[in-house]
Amino acid sequence: MAAADFLDDAQLLHDRAQAHRREFNGMVSIGQNRLWAVRRTMLPDGATHGAELVIDRAILRRTKPIVADIANNLVHALDHIAAAARRQANTGKAGRLYFPITVDDTQYAERITKAAEFVGAGWSDLFTAAREQHRLYLPYLQTIKQLSNKAKHWELGPGMAGAHAVQWLAPNHRIEQIPAGHFAAQDSFRFWEGPEPFPNVGVQIVASFRIRGEDLNEVDLESVVSTSSNFVANLLGASRAFLDQADAAA
Repeated sequence: MAAADFLDDAQLLHDRAQAHRREFNGMVSIGQNRLWAVRRTMLPDGATHGAELVIDRAILRRTKPIVADIANNLVHALDHIAAAARRQANTGKAGRLYFPITVDDTQYAERITKAAEFVGAGWSDLFTAAREQHRLYLPYLQTIKQLSNKAKHWELGPGMAGAHAVQWLAPNHRIEQIPAGHFAAQDSFRFWEGPEPFPNVGVQIVASFRIRGEDLNEVDLESVVSTSSNFVANLLGASRAFLDQADAAA
């Protein structure tokens, strides 16, 4: 097997996670058949037009398995990098091997020592260097692992979508602020009232998507996913360089 082939499965899993990210981002944007939409209304007085930002909670529910897919693919990509390391190192060590993910340094030291038995010192040093390089983001990486475990074994984590402002550029630039936590209890927010209908113009929103669980602090999903994706991508790059060096030395 060529050196590059060792990491092919890990790369495929990382790429699949990005495909799920694109699917998710498309669903939670604003427009037809998406999480957010603009609804034009007539107020009870029969003379005042209104426009509301509306959340579709059925679509919010449909995001749950996509979030799980993103988390699973990223975690599995890391495990496949560890598997590639074991195949290349050819230590002869059999048994379960997972990429060591933990914030706690003592726990990590124990896990990487065990992993070194499977992958050798060179790979274990590479994994540790990657962890140090991304130390600030270790809580996000651990959150991805928790999301993956939760989705596989207990529950698809429910997301919490929020919108913080609505703006449109024509005929006059307007920004309407939305009270904090409004969409936690409400399905719509009226941002326009007037004698004329809301103009047929594009609307932009400032939105967020957060996730939490019994064993998870509430976190911004995009921050968690983007930093974890970067960790996997950077580790793939470092692993390819390691394999190239090993091939050159052989």
